[in-house]
Amino acid sequence: MKTQEQLFREALIAVLPALRRYCFALTNSRPDGEDLLQASVEKALSRWQQFTPGTDMDRWMYRLCRNHWIDTVRAQRPQEEFEDDMMPDHEHHNPEALTLSQRSLEQLQQRISQLSESLRMVLYLVAVEGRSYQETADILDIPTGTVMSRLARARTRLADAAE
Repeated sequence: MKTQEQLFREALIAVLPALRRYCFALTNSRPDGEDLLQASVEKALSRWQQFTPGTDMDRWMYRLCRNHWIDTVRAQRPQEEFEDDMMPDHEHHNPEALTLSQRSLEQLQQRISQLSESLRMVLYLVAVEGRSYQETADILDIPTGTVMSRLARARTRLADAAE
C-alpha cells in the first residue's frame, strides 16, 4: 500500500507538464520559468503534508507557484524575446511558409508579453490550459466575473494590436 507521501509525489509528477507551461506563462521567460518550476516543486515537496488528499493537485500547485512568484520573482523583469527552440521543427514546409509562421508566432508572443500579468494569466489558463472560468477564478482567487472581464480585455488588446 502506498503512503500519503508516495501518492502526493505521483500526483505532483503528473501535474509537472502543465505546471511547466504555467511557469513559462507567468514569467514570460523559459529560464525564469524553469527556475520558478524548480523552486515551486521544492516548496511543494517540503510542504507535502499541507496538501489535502482528494483536492485538485493542479490547483494547489498553481496557487503555490503563483504565490512563490509574487513573493520572490516578480521584481525581476522577464525577458521578452522568443526562444527559437520553442518553435516546432517543420523541415517539410517551404521556407516562405515557415518564415511567415515564425513571424506570426513571434508577433503573438510579443503581444501577449505586453499584456499585464493579470490579463496574461487569465488568457493562459482559459485559452491554453482550457480551464473553465470557475477553475481559473479558483486558481487566481478572484471572482468569476473578473475572469470573464479580464479575458475579454486580453482578447480585445490582442486583436487591437493585430490591426
